[in-house]
Amino acid sequence: MASCGPGFVPQAVLRDEPEECSQPRCRGKRARKPDGGWYASCRSCLDRRAASCRRRRAALVAEGGCRRCSYRKRLEGDFLCARCREDRDAERTQKRQDALDAAVIDEFAARPDRVHKASNLDCGISPWNARPAKEPSAGYWSPLPDPEPKSEQLWCHSLDDDGWRLSRH
Repeated sequence: MASCGPGFVPQAVLRDEPEECSQPRCRGKRARKPDGGWYASCRSCLDRRAASCRRRRAALVAEGGCRRCSYRKRLEGDFLCARCREDRDAERTQKRQDALDAAVIDEFAARPDRVHKASNLDCGISPWNARPAKEPSAGYWSPLPDPEPKSEQLWCHSLDDDGWRLSRH
């Protein structure tokens, strides 16, 4: 197994009987997990360790520990430590928000189906960024004025320019 390269898949263990419990001096068989795998310990060892943890936590709470985590000291006049109180408040806020979101979704789902009417909002145009519609002005309908003769267009020639650049020498 030392030469396992990338993509190496170890051979599947096909036996279905559990191995021995990993606790010292216990020869029981491992307990089955709900997903079908195996715990590292047998059921009696798991139950014994869980009871031990419960007793330990109860002793810590009796000495003034937090009722939720049992390790940190409680706040004055409270049964939770500061960290657990913040966590609980955050969880409550999230649960409240989830309930509001679910209510909005349920309300939307309860409405009858109707055909979507296309609008400018589908194109990303809103009343706040839309340009006003073009209106034809009076100049659109009136005839064009007569063109000004070139000789009268004095504005396009400089007063100082006598055209010497354009003459051949």
